[in-house]
Amino acid sequence: MAEENVNYTFVKGDPSVSPLLLLHGQGGDENDLLPIGKYLSPNSPMLSIRGRVQEQGMNRYFKHSENGGFDLNNLEQETTWLFKVLNELCQKFNIDYERFIVVGYSNGANVAARALLTRSDTFHTGIFFHPMALSTVDSKQDLSDVKVWMSHGDQDPIVPAQNFKVLDTYLEEQGAEVTIFRHDQSHNLNEAELANAKSWLANSGRLQDWQRR
Repeated sequence: MAEENVNYTFVKGDPSVSPLLLLHGQGGDENDLLPIGKYLSPNSPMLSIRGRVQEQGMNRYFKHSENGGFDLNNLEQETTWLFKVLNELCQKFNIDYERFIVVGYSNGANVAARALLTRSDTFHTGIFFHPMALSTVDSKQDLSDVKVWMSHGDQDPIVPAQNFKVLDTYLEEQGAEVTIFRHDQSHNLNEAELANAKSWLANSGRLQDWQRR
């Protein structure tokens, strides 16, 4: 079982409300985004899985390469592991995988966005705080039933504006409906973007009784 020795947190919630999958940022853990998940959708079941890669004592979902870029082979391996664990935990807790709303911040948002663009077994709704494009994307997915909300800070030293635009373009070219929230701060989360994400989610049609077309 891939689930063995996995650090995760599950909050039961109301099974009639779509579940949230919470993916933390670099250095975070499975408890970091629980308050944000509770704020975004108070009644949702919540599943949070800790990335199993460690760099300089910090938890991540995939490795950097020696030159400071991204180790794309490791990214693929760790994403495969993450989705295997996710499917096992869905069976364990009787979660409807098709209804997941993925909430990711930074490193967690990156792995989620990359999965959307390269895998066919992913999800259909995402809230990505400060994501970035990790590399060029060659594969084509049908994202016509995907809705994504993404935020970016104008002063973000980690995610250049051009990189963020590339990610937006990739998603839209493959059919995703993308909503963008910008603010004039850095890589931090702030009240305005959280409130905007909450409002978007409430009006997305994905919280109650939604099934993939």
